[in-house]
Amino acid sequence: MSYLWLRYLHLAAAIIFVGVHGASMVVFYVVRGERDRERVQDLLAFSAKTVIPMYVSIGLVVVTGVLVGQEIGAFQRGWGWWSLVLLAVVTILMFLIAKPIHRRIQAACEYRPSGVPRVSDEELEKILGSPQVHLVTAIGVAGVGALVYLMTFKPF
Repeated sequence: MSYLWLRYLHLAAAIIFVGVHGASMVVFYVVRGERDRERVQDLLAFSAKTVIPMYVSIGLVVVTGVLVGQEIGAFQRGWGWWSLVLLAVVTILMFLIAKPIHRRIQAACEYRPSGVPRVSDEELEKILGSPQVHLVTAIGVAGVGALVYLMTFKPF
């Protein structure tokens, strides 16, 4: 496959990833303003449906990125390896921080068999207002920014 097609597929996969993953990001911010537990559960269910397409697209980003990197010698110069390491670190951090937030919100919206919520409205509000959402966003934005920098400027 030619370099131009590989680069095209790499960029297309990255755009698909950002679009699909963007849906989950938006959900994290929308639920902060919600107090209807069923609505929050619906939003979380929608977010969960984006997980498989997100991982498929990130897999395509990695595969096409490695192929493009081999074509242009990115791994001999070092920035290709840094890109892979950075992507792995950002992915791991996002998983370690975002997944527990998602689980806490989901658990806070559940009801006991008696129909009473598992947590009080005040506790739900505290969980929904967690500042960790901003940390997750900052990590993602900084990570994407750093990856774009490495691809654009190829500093080493």
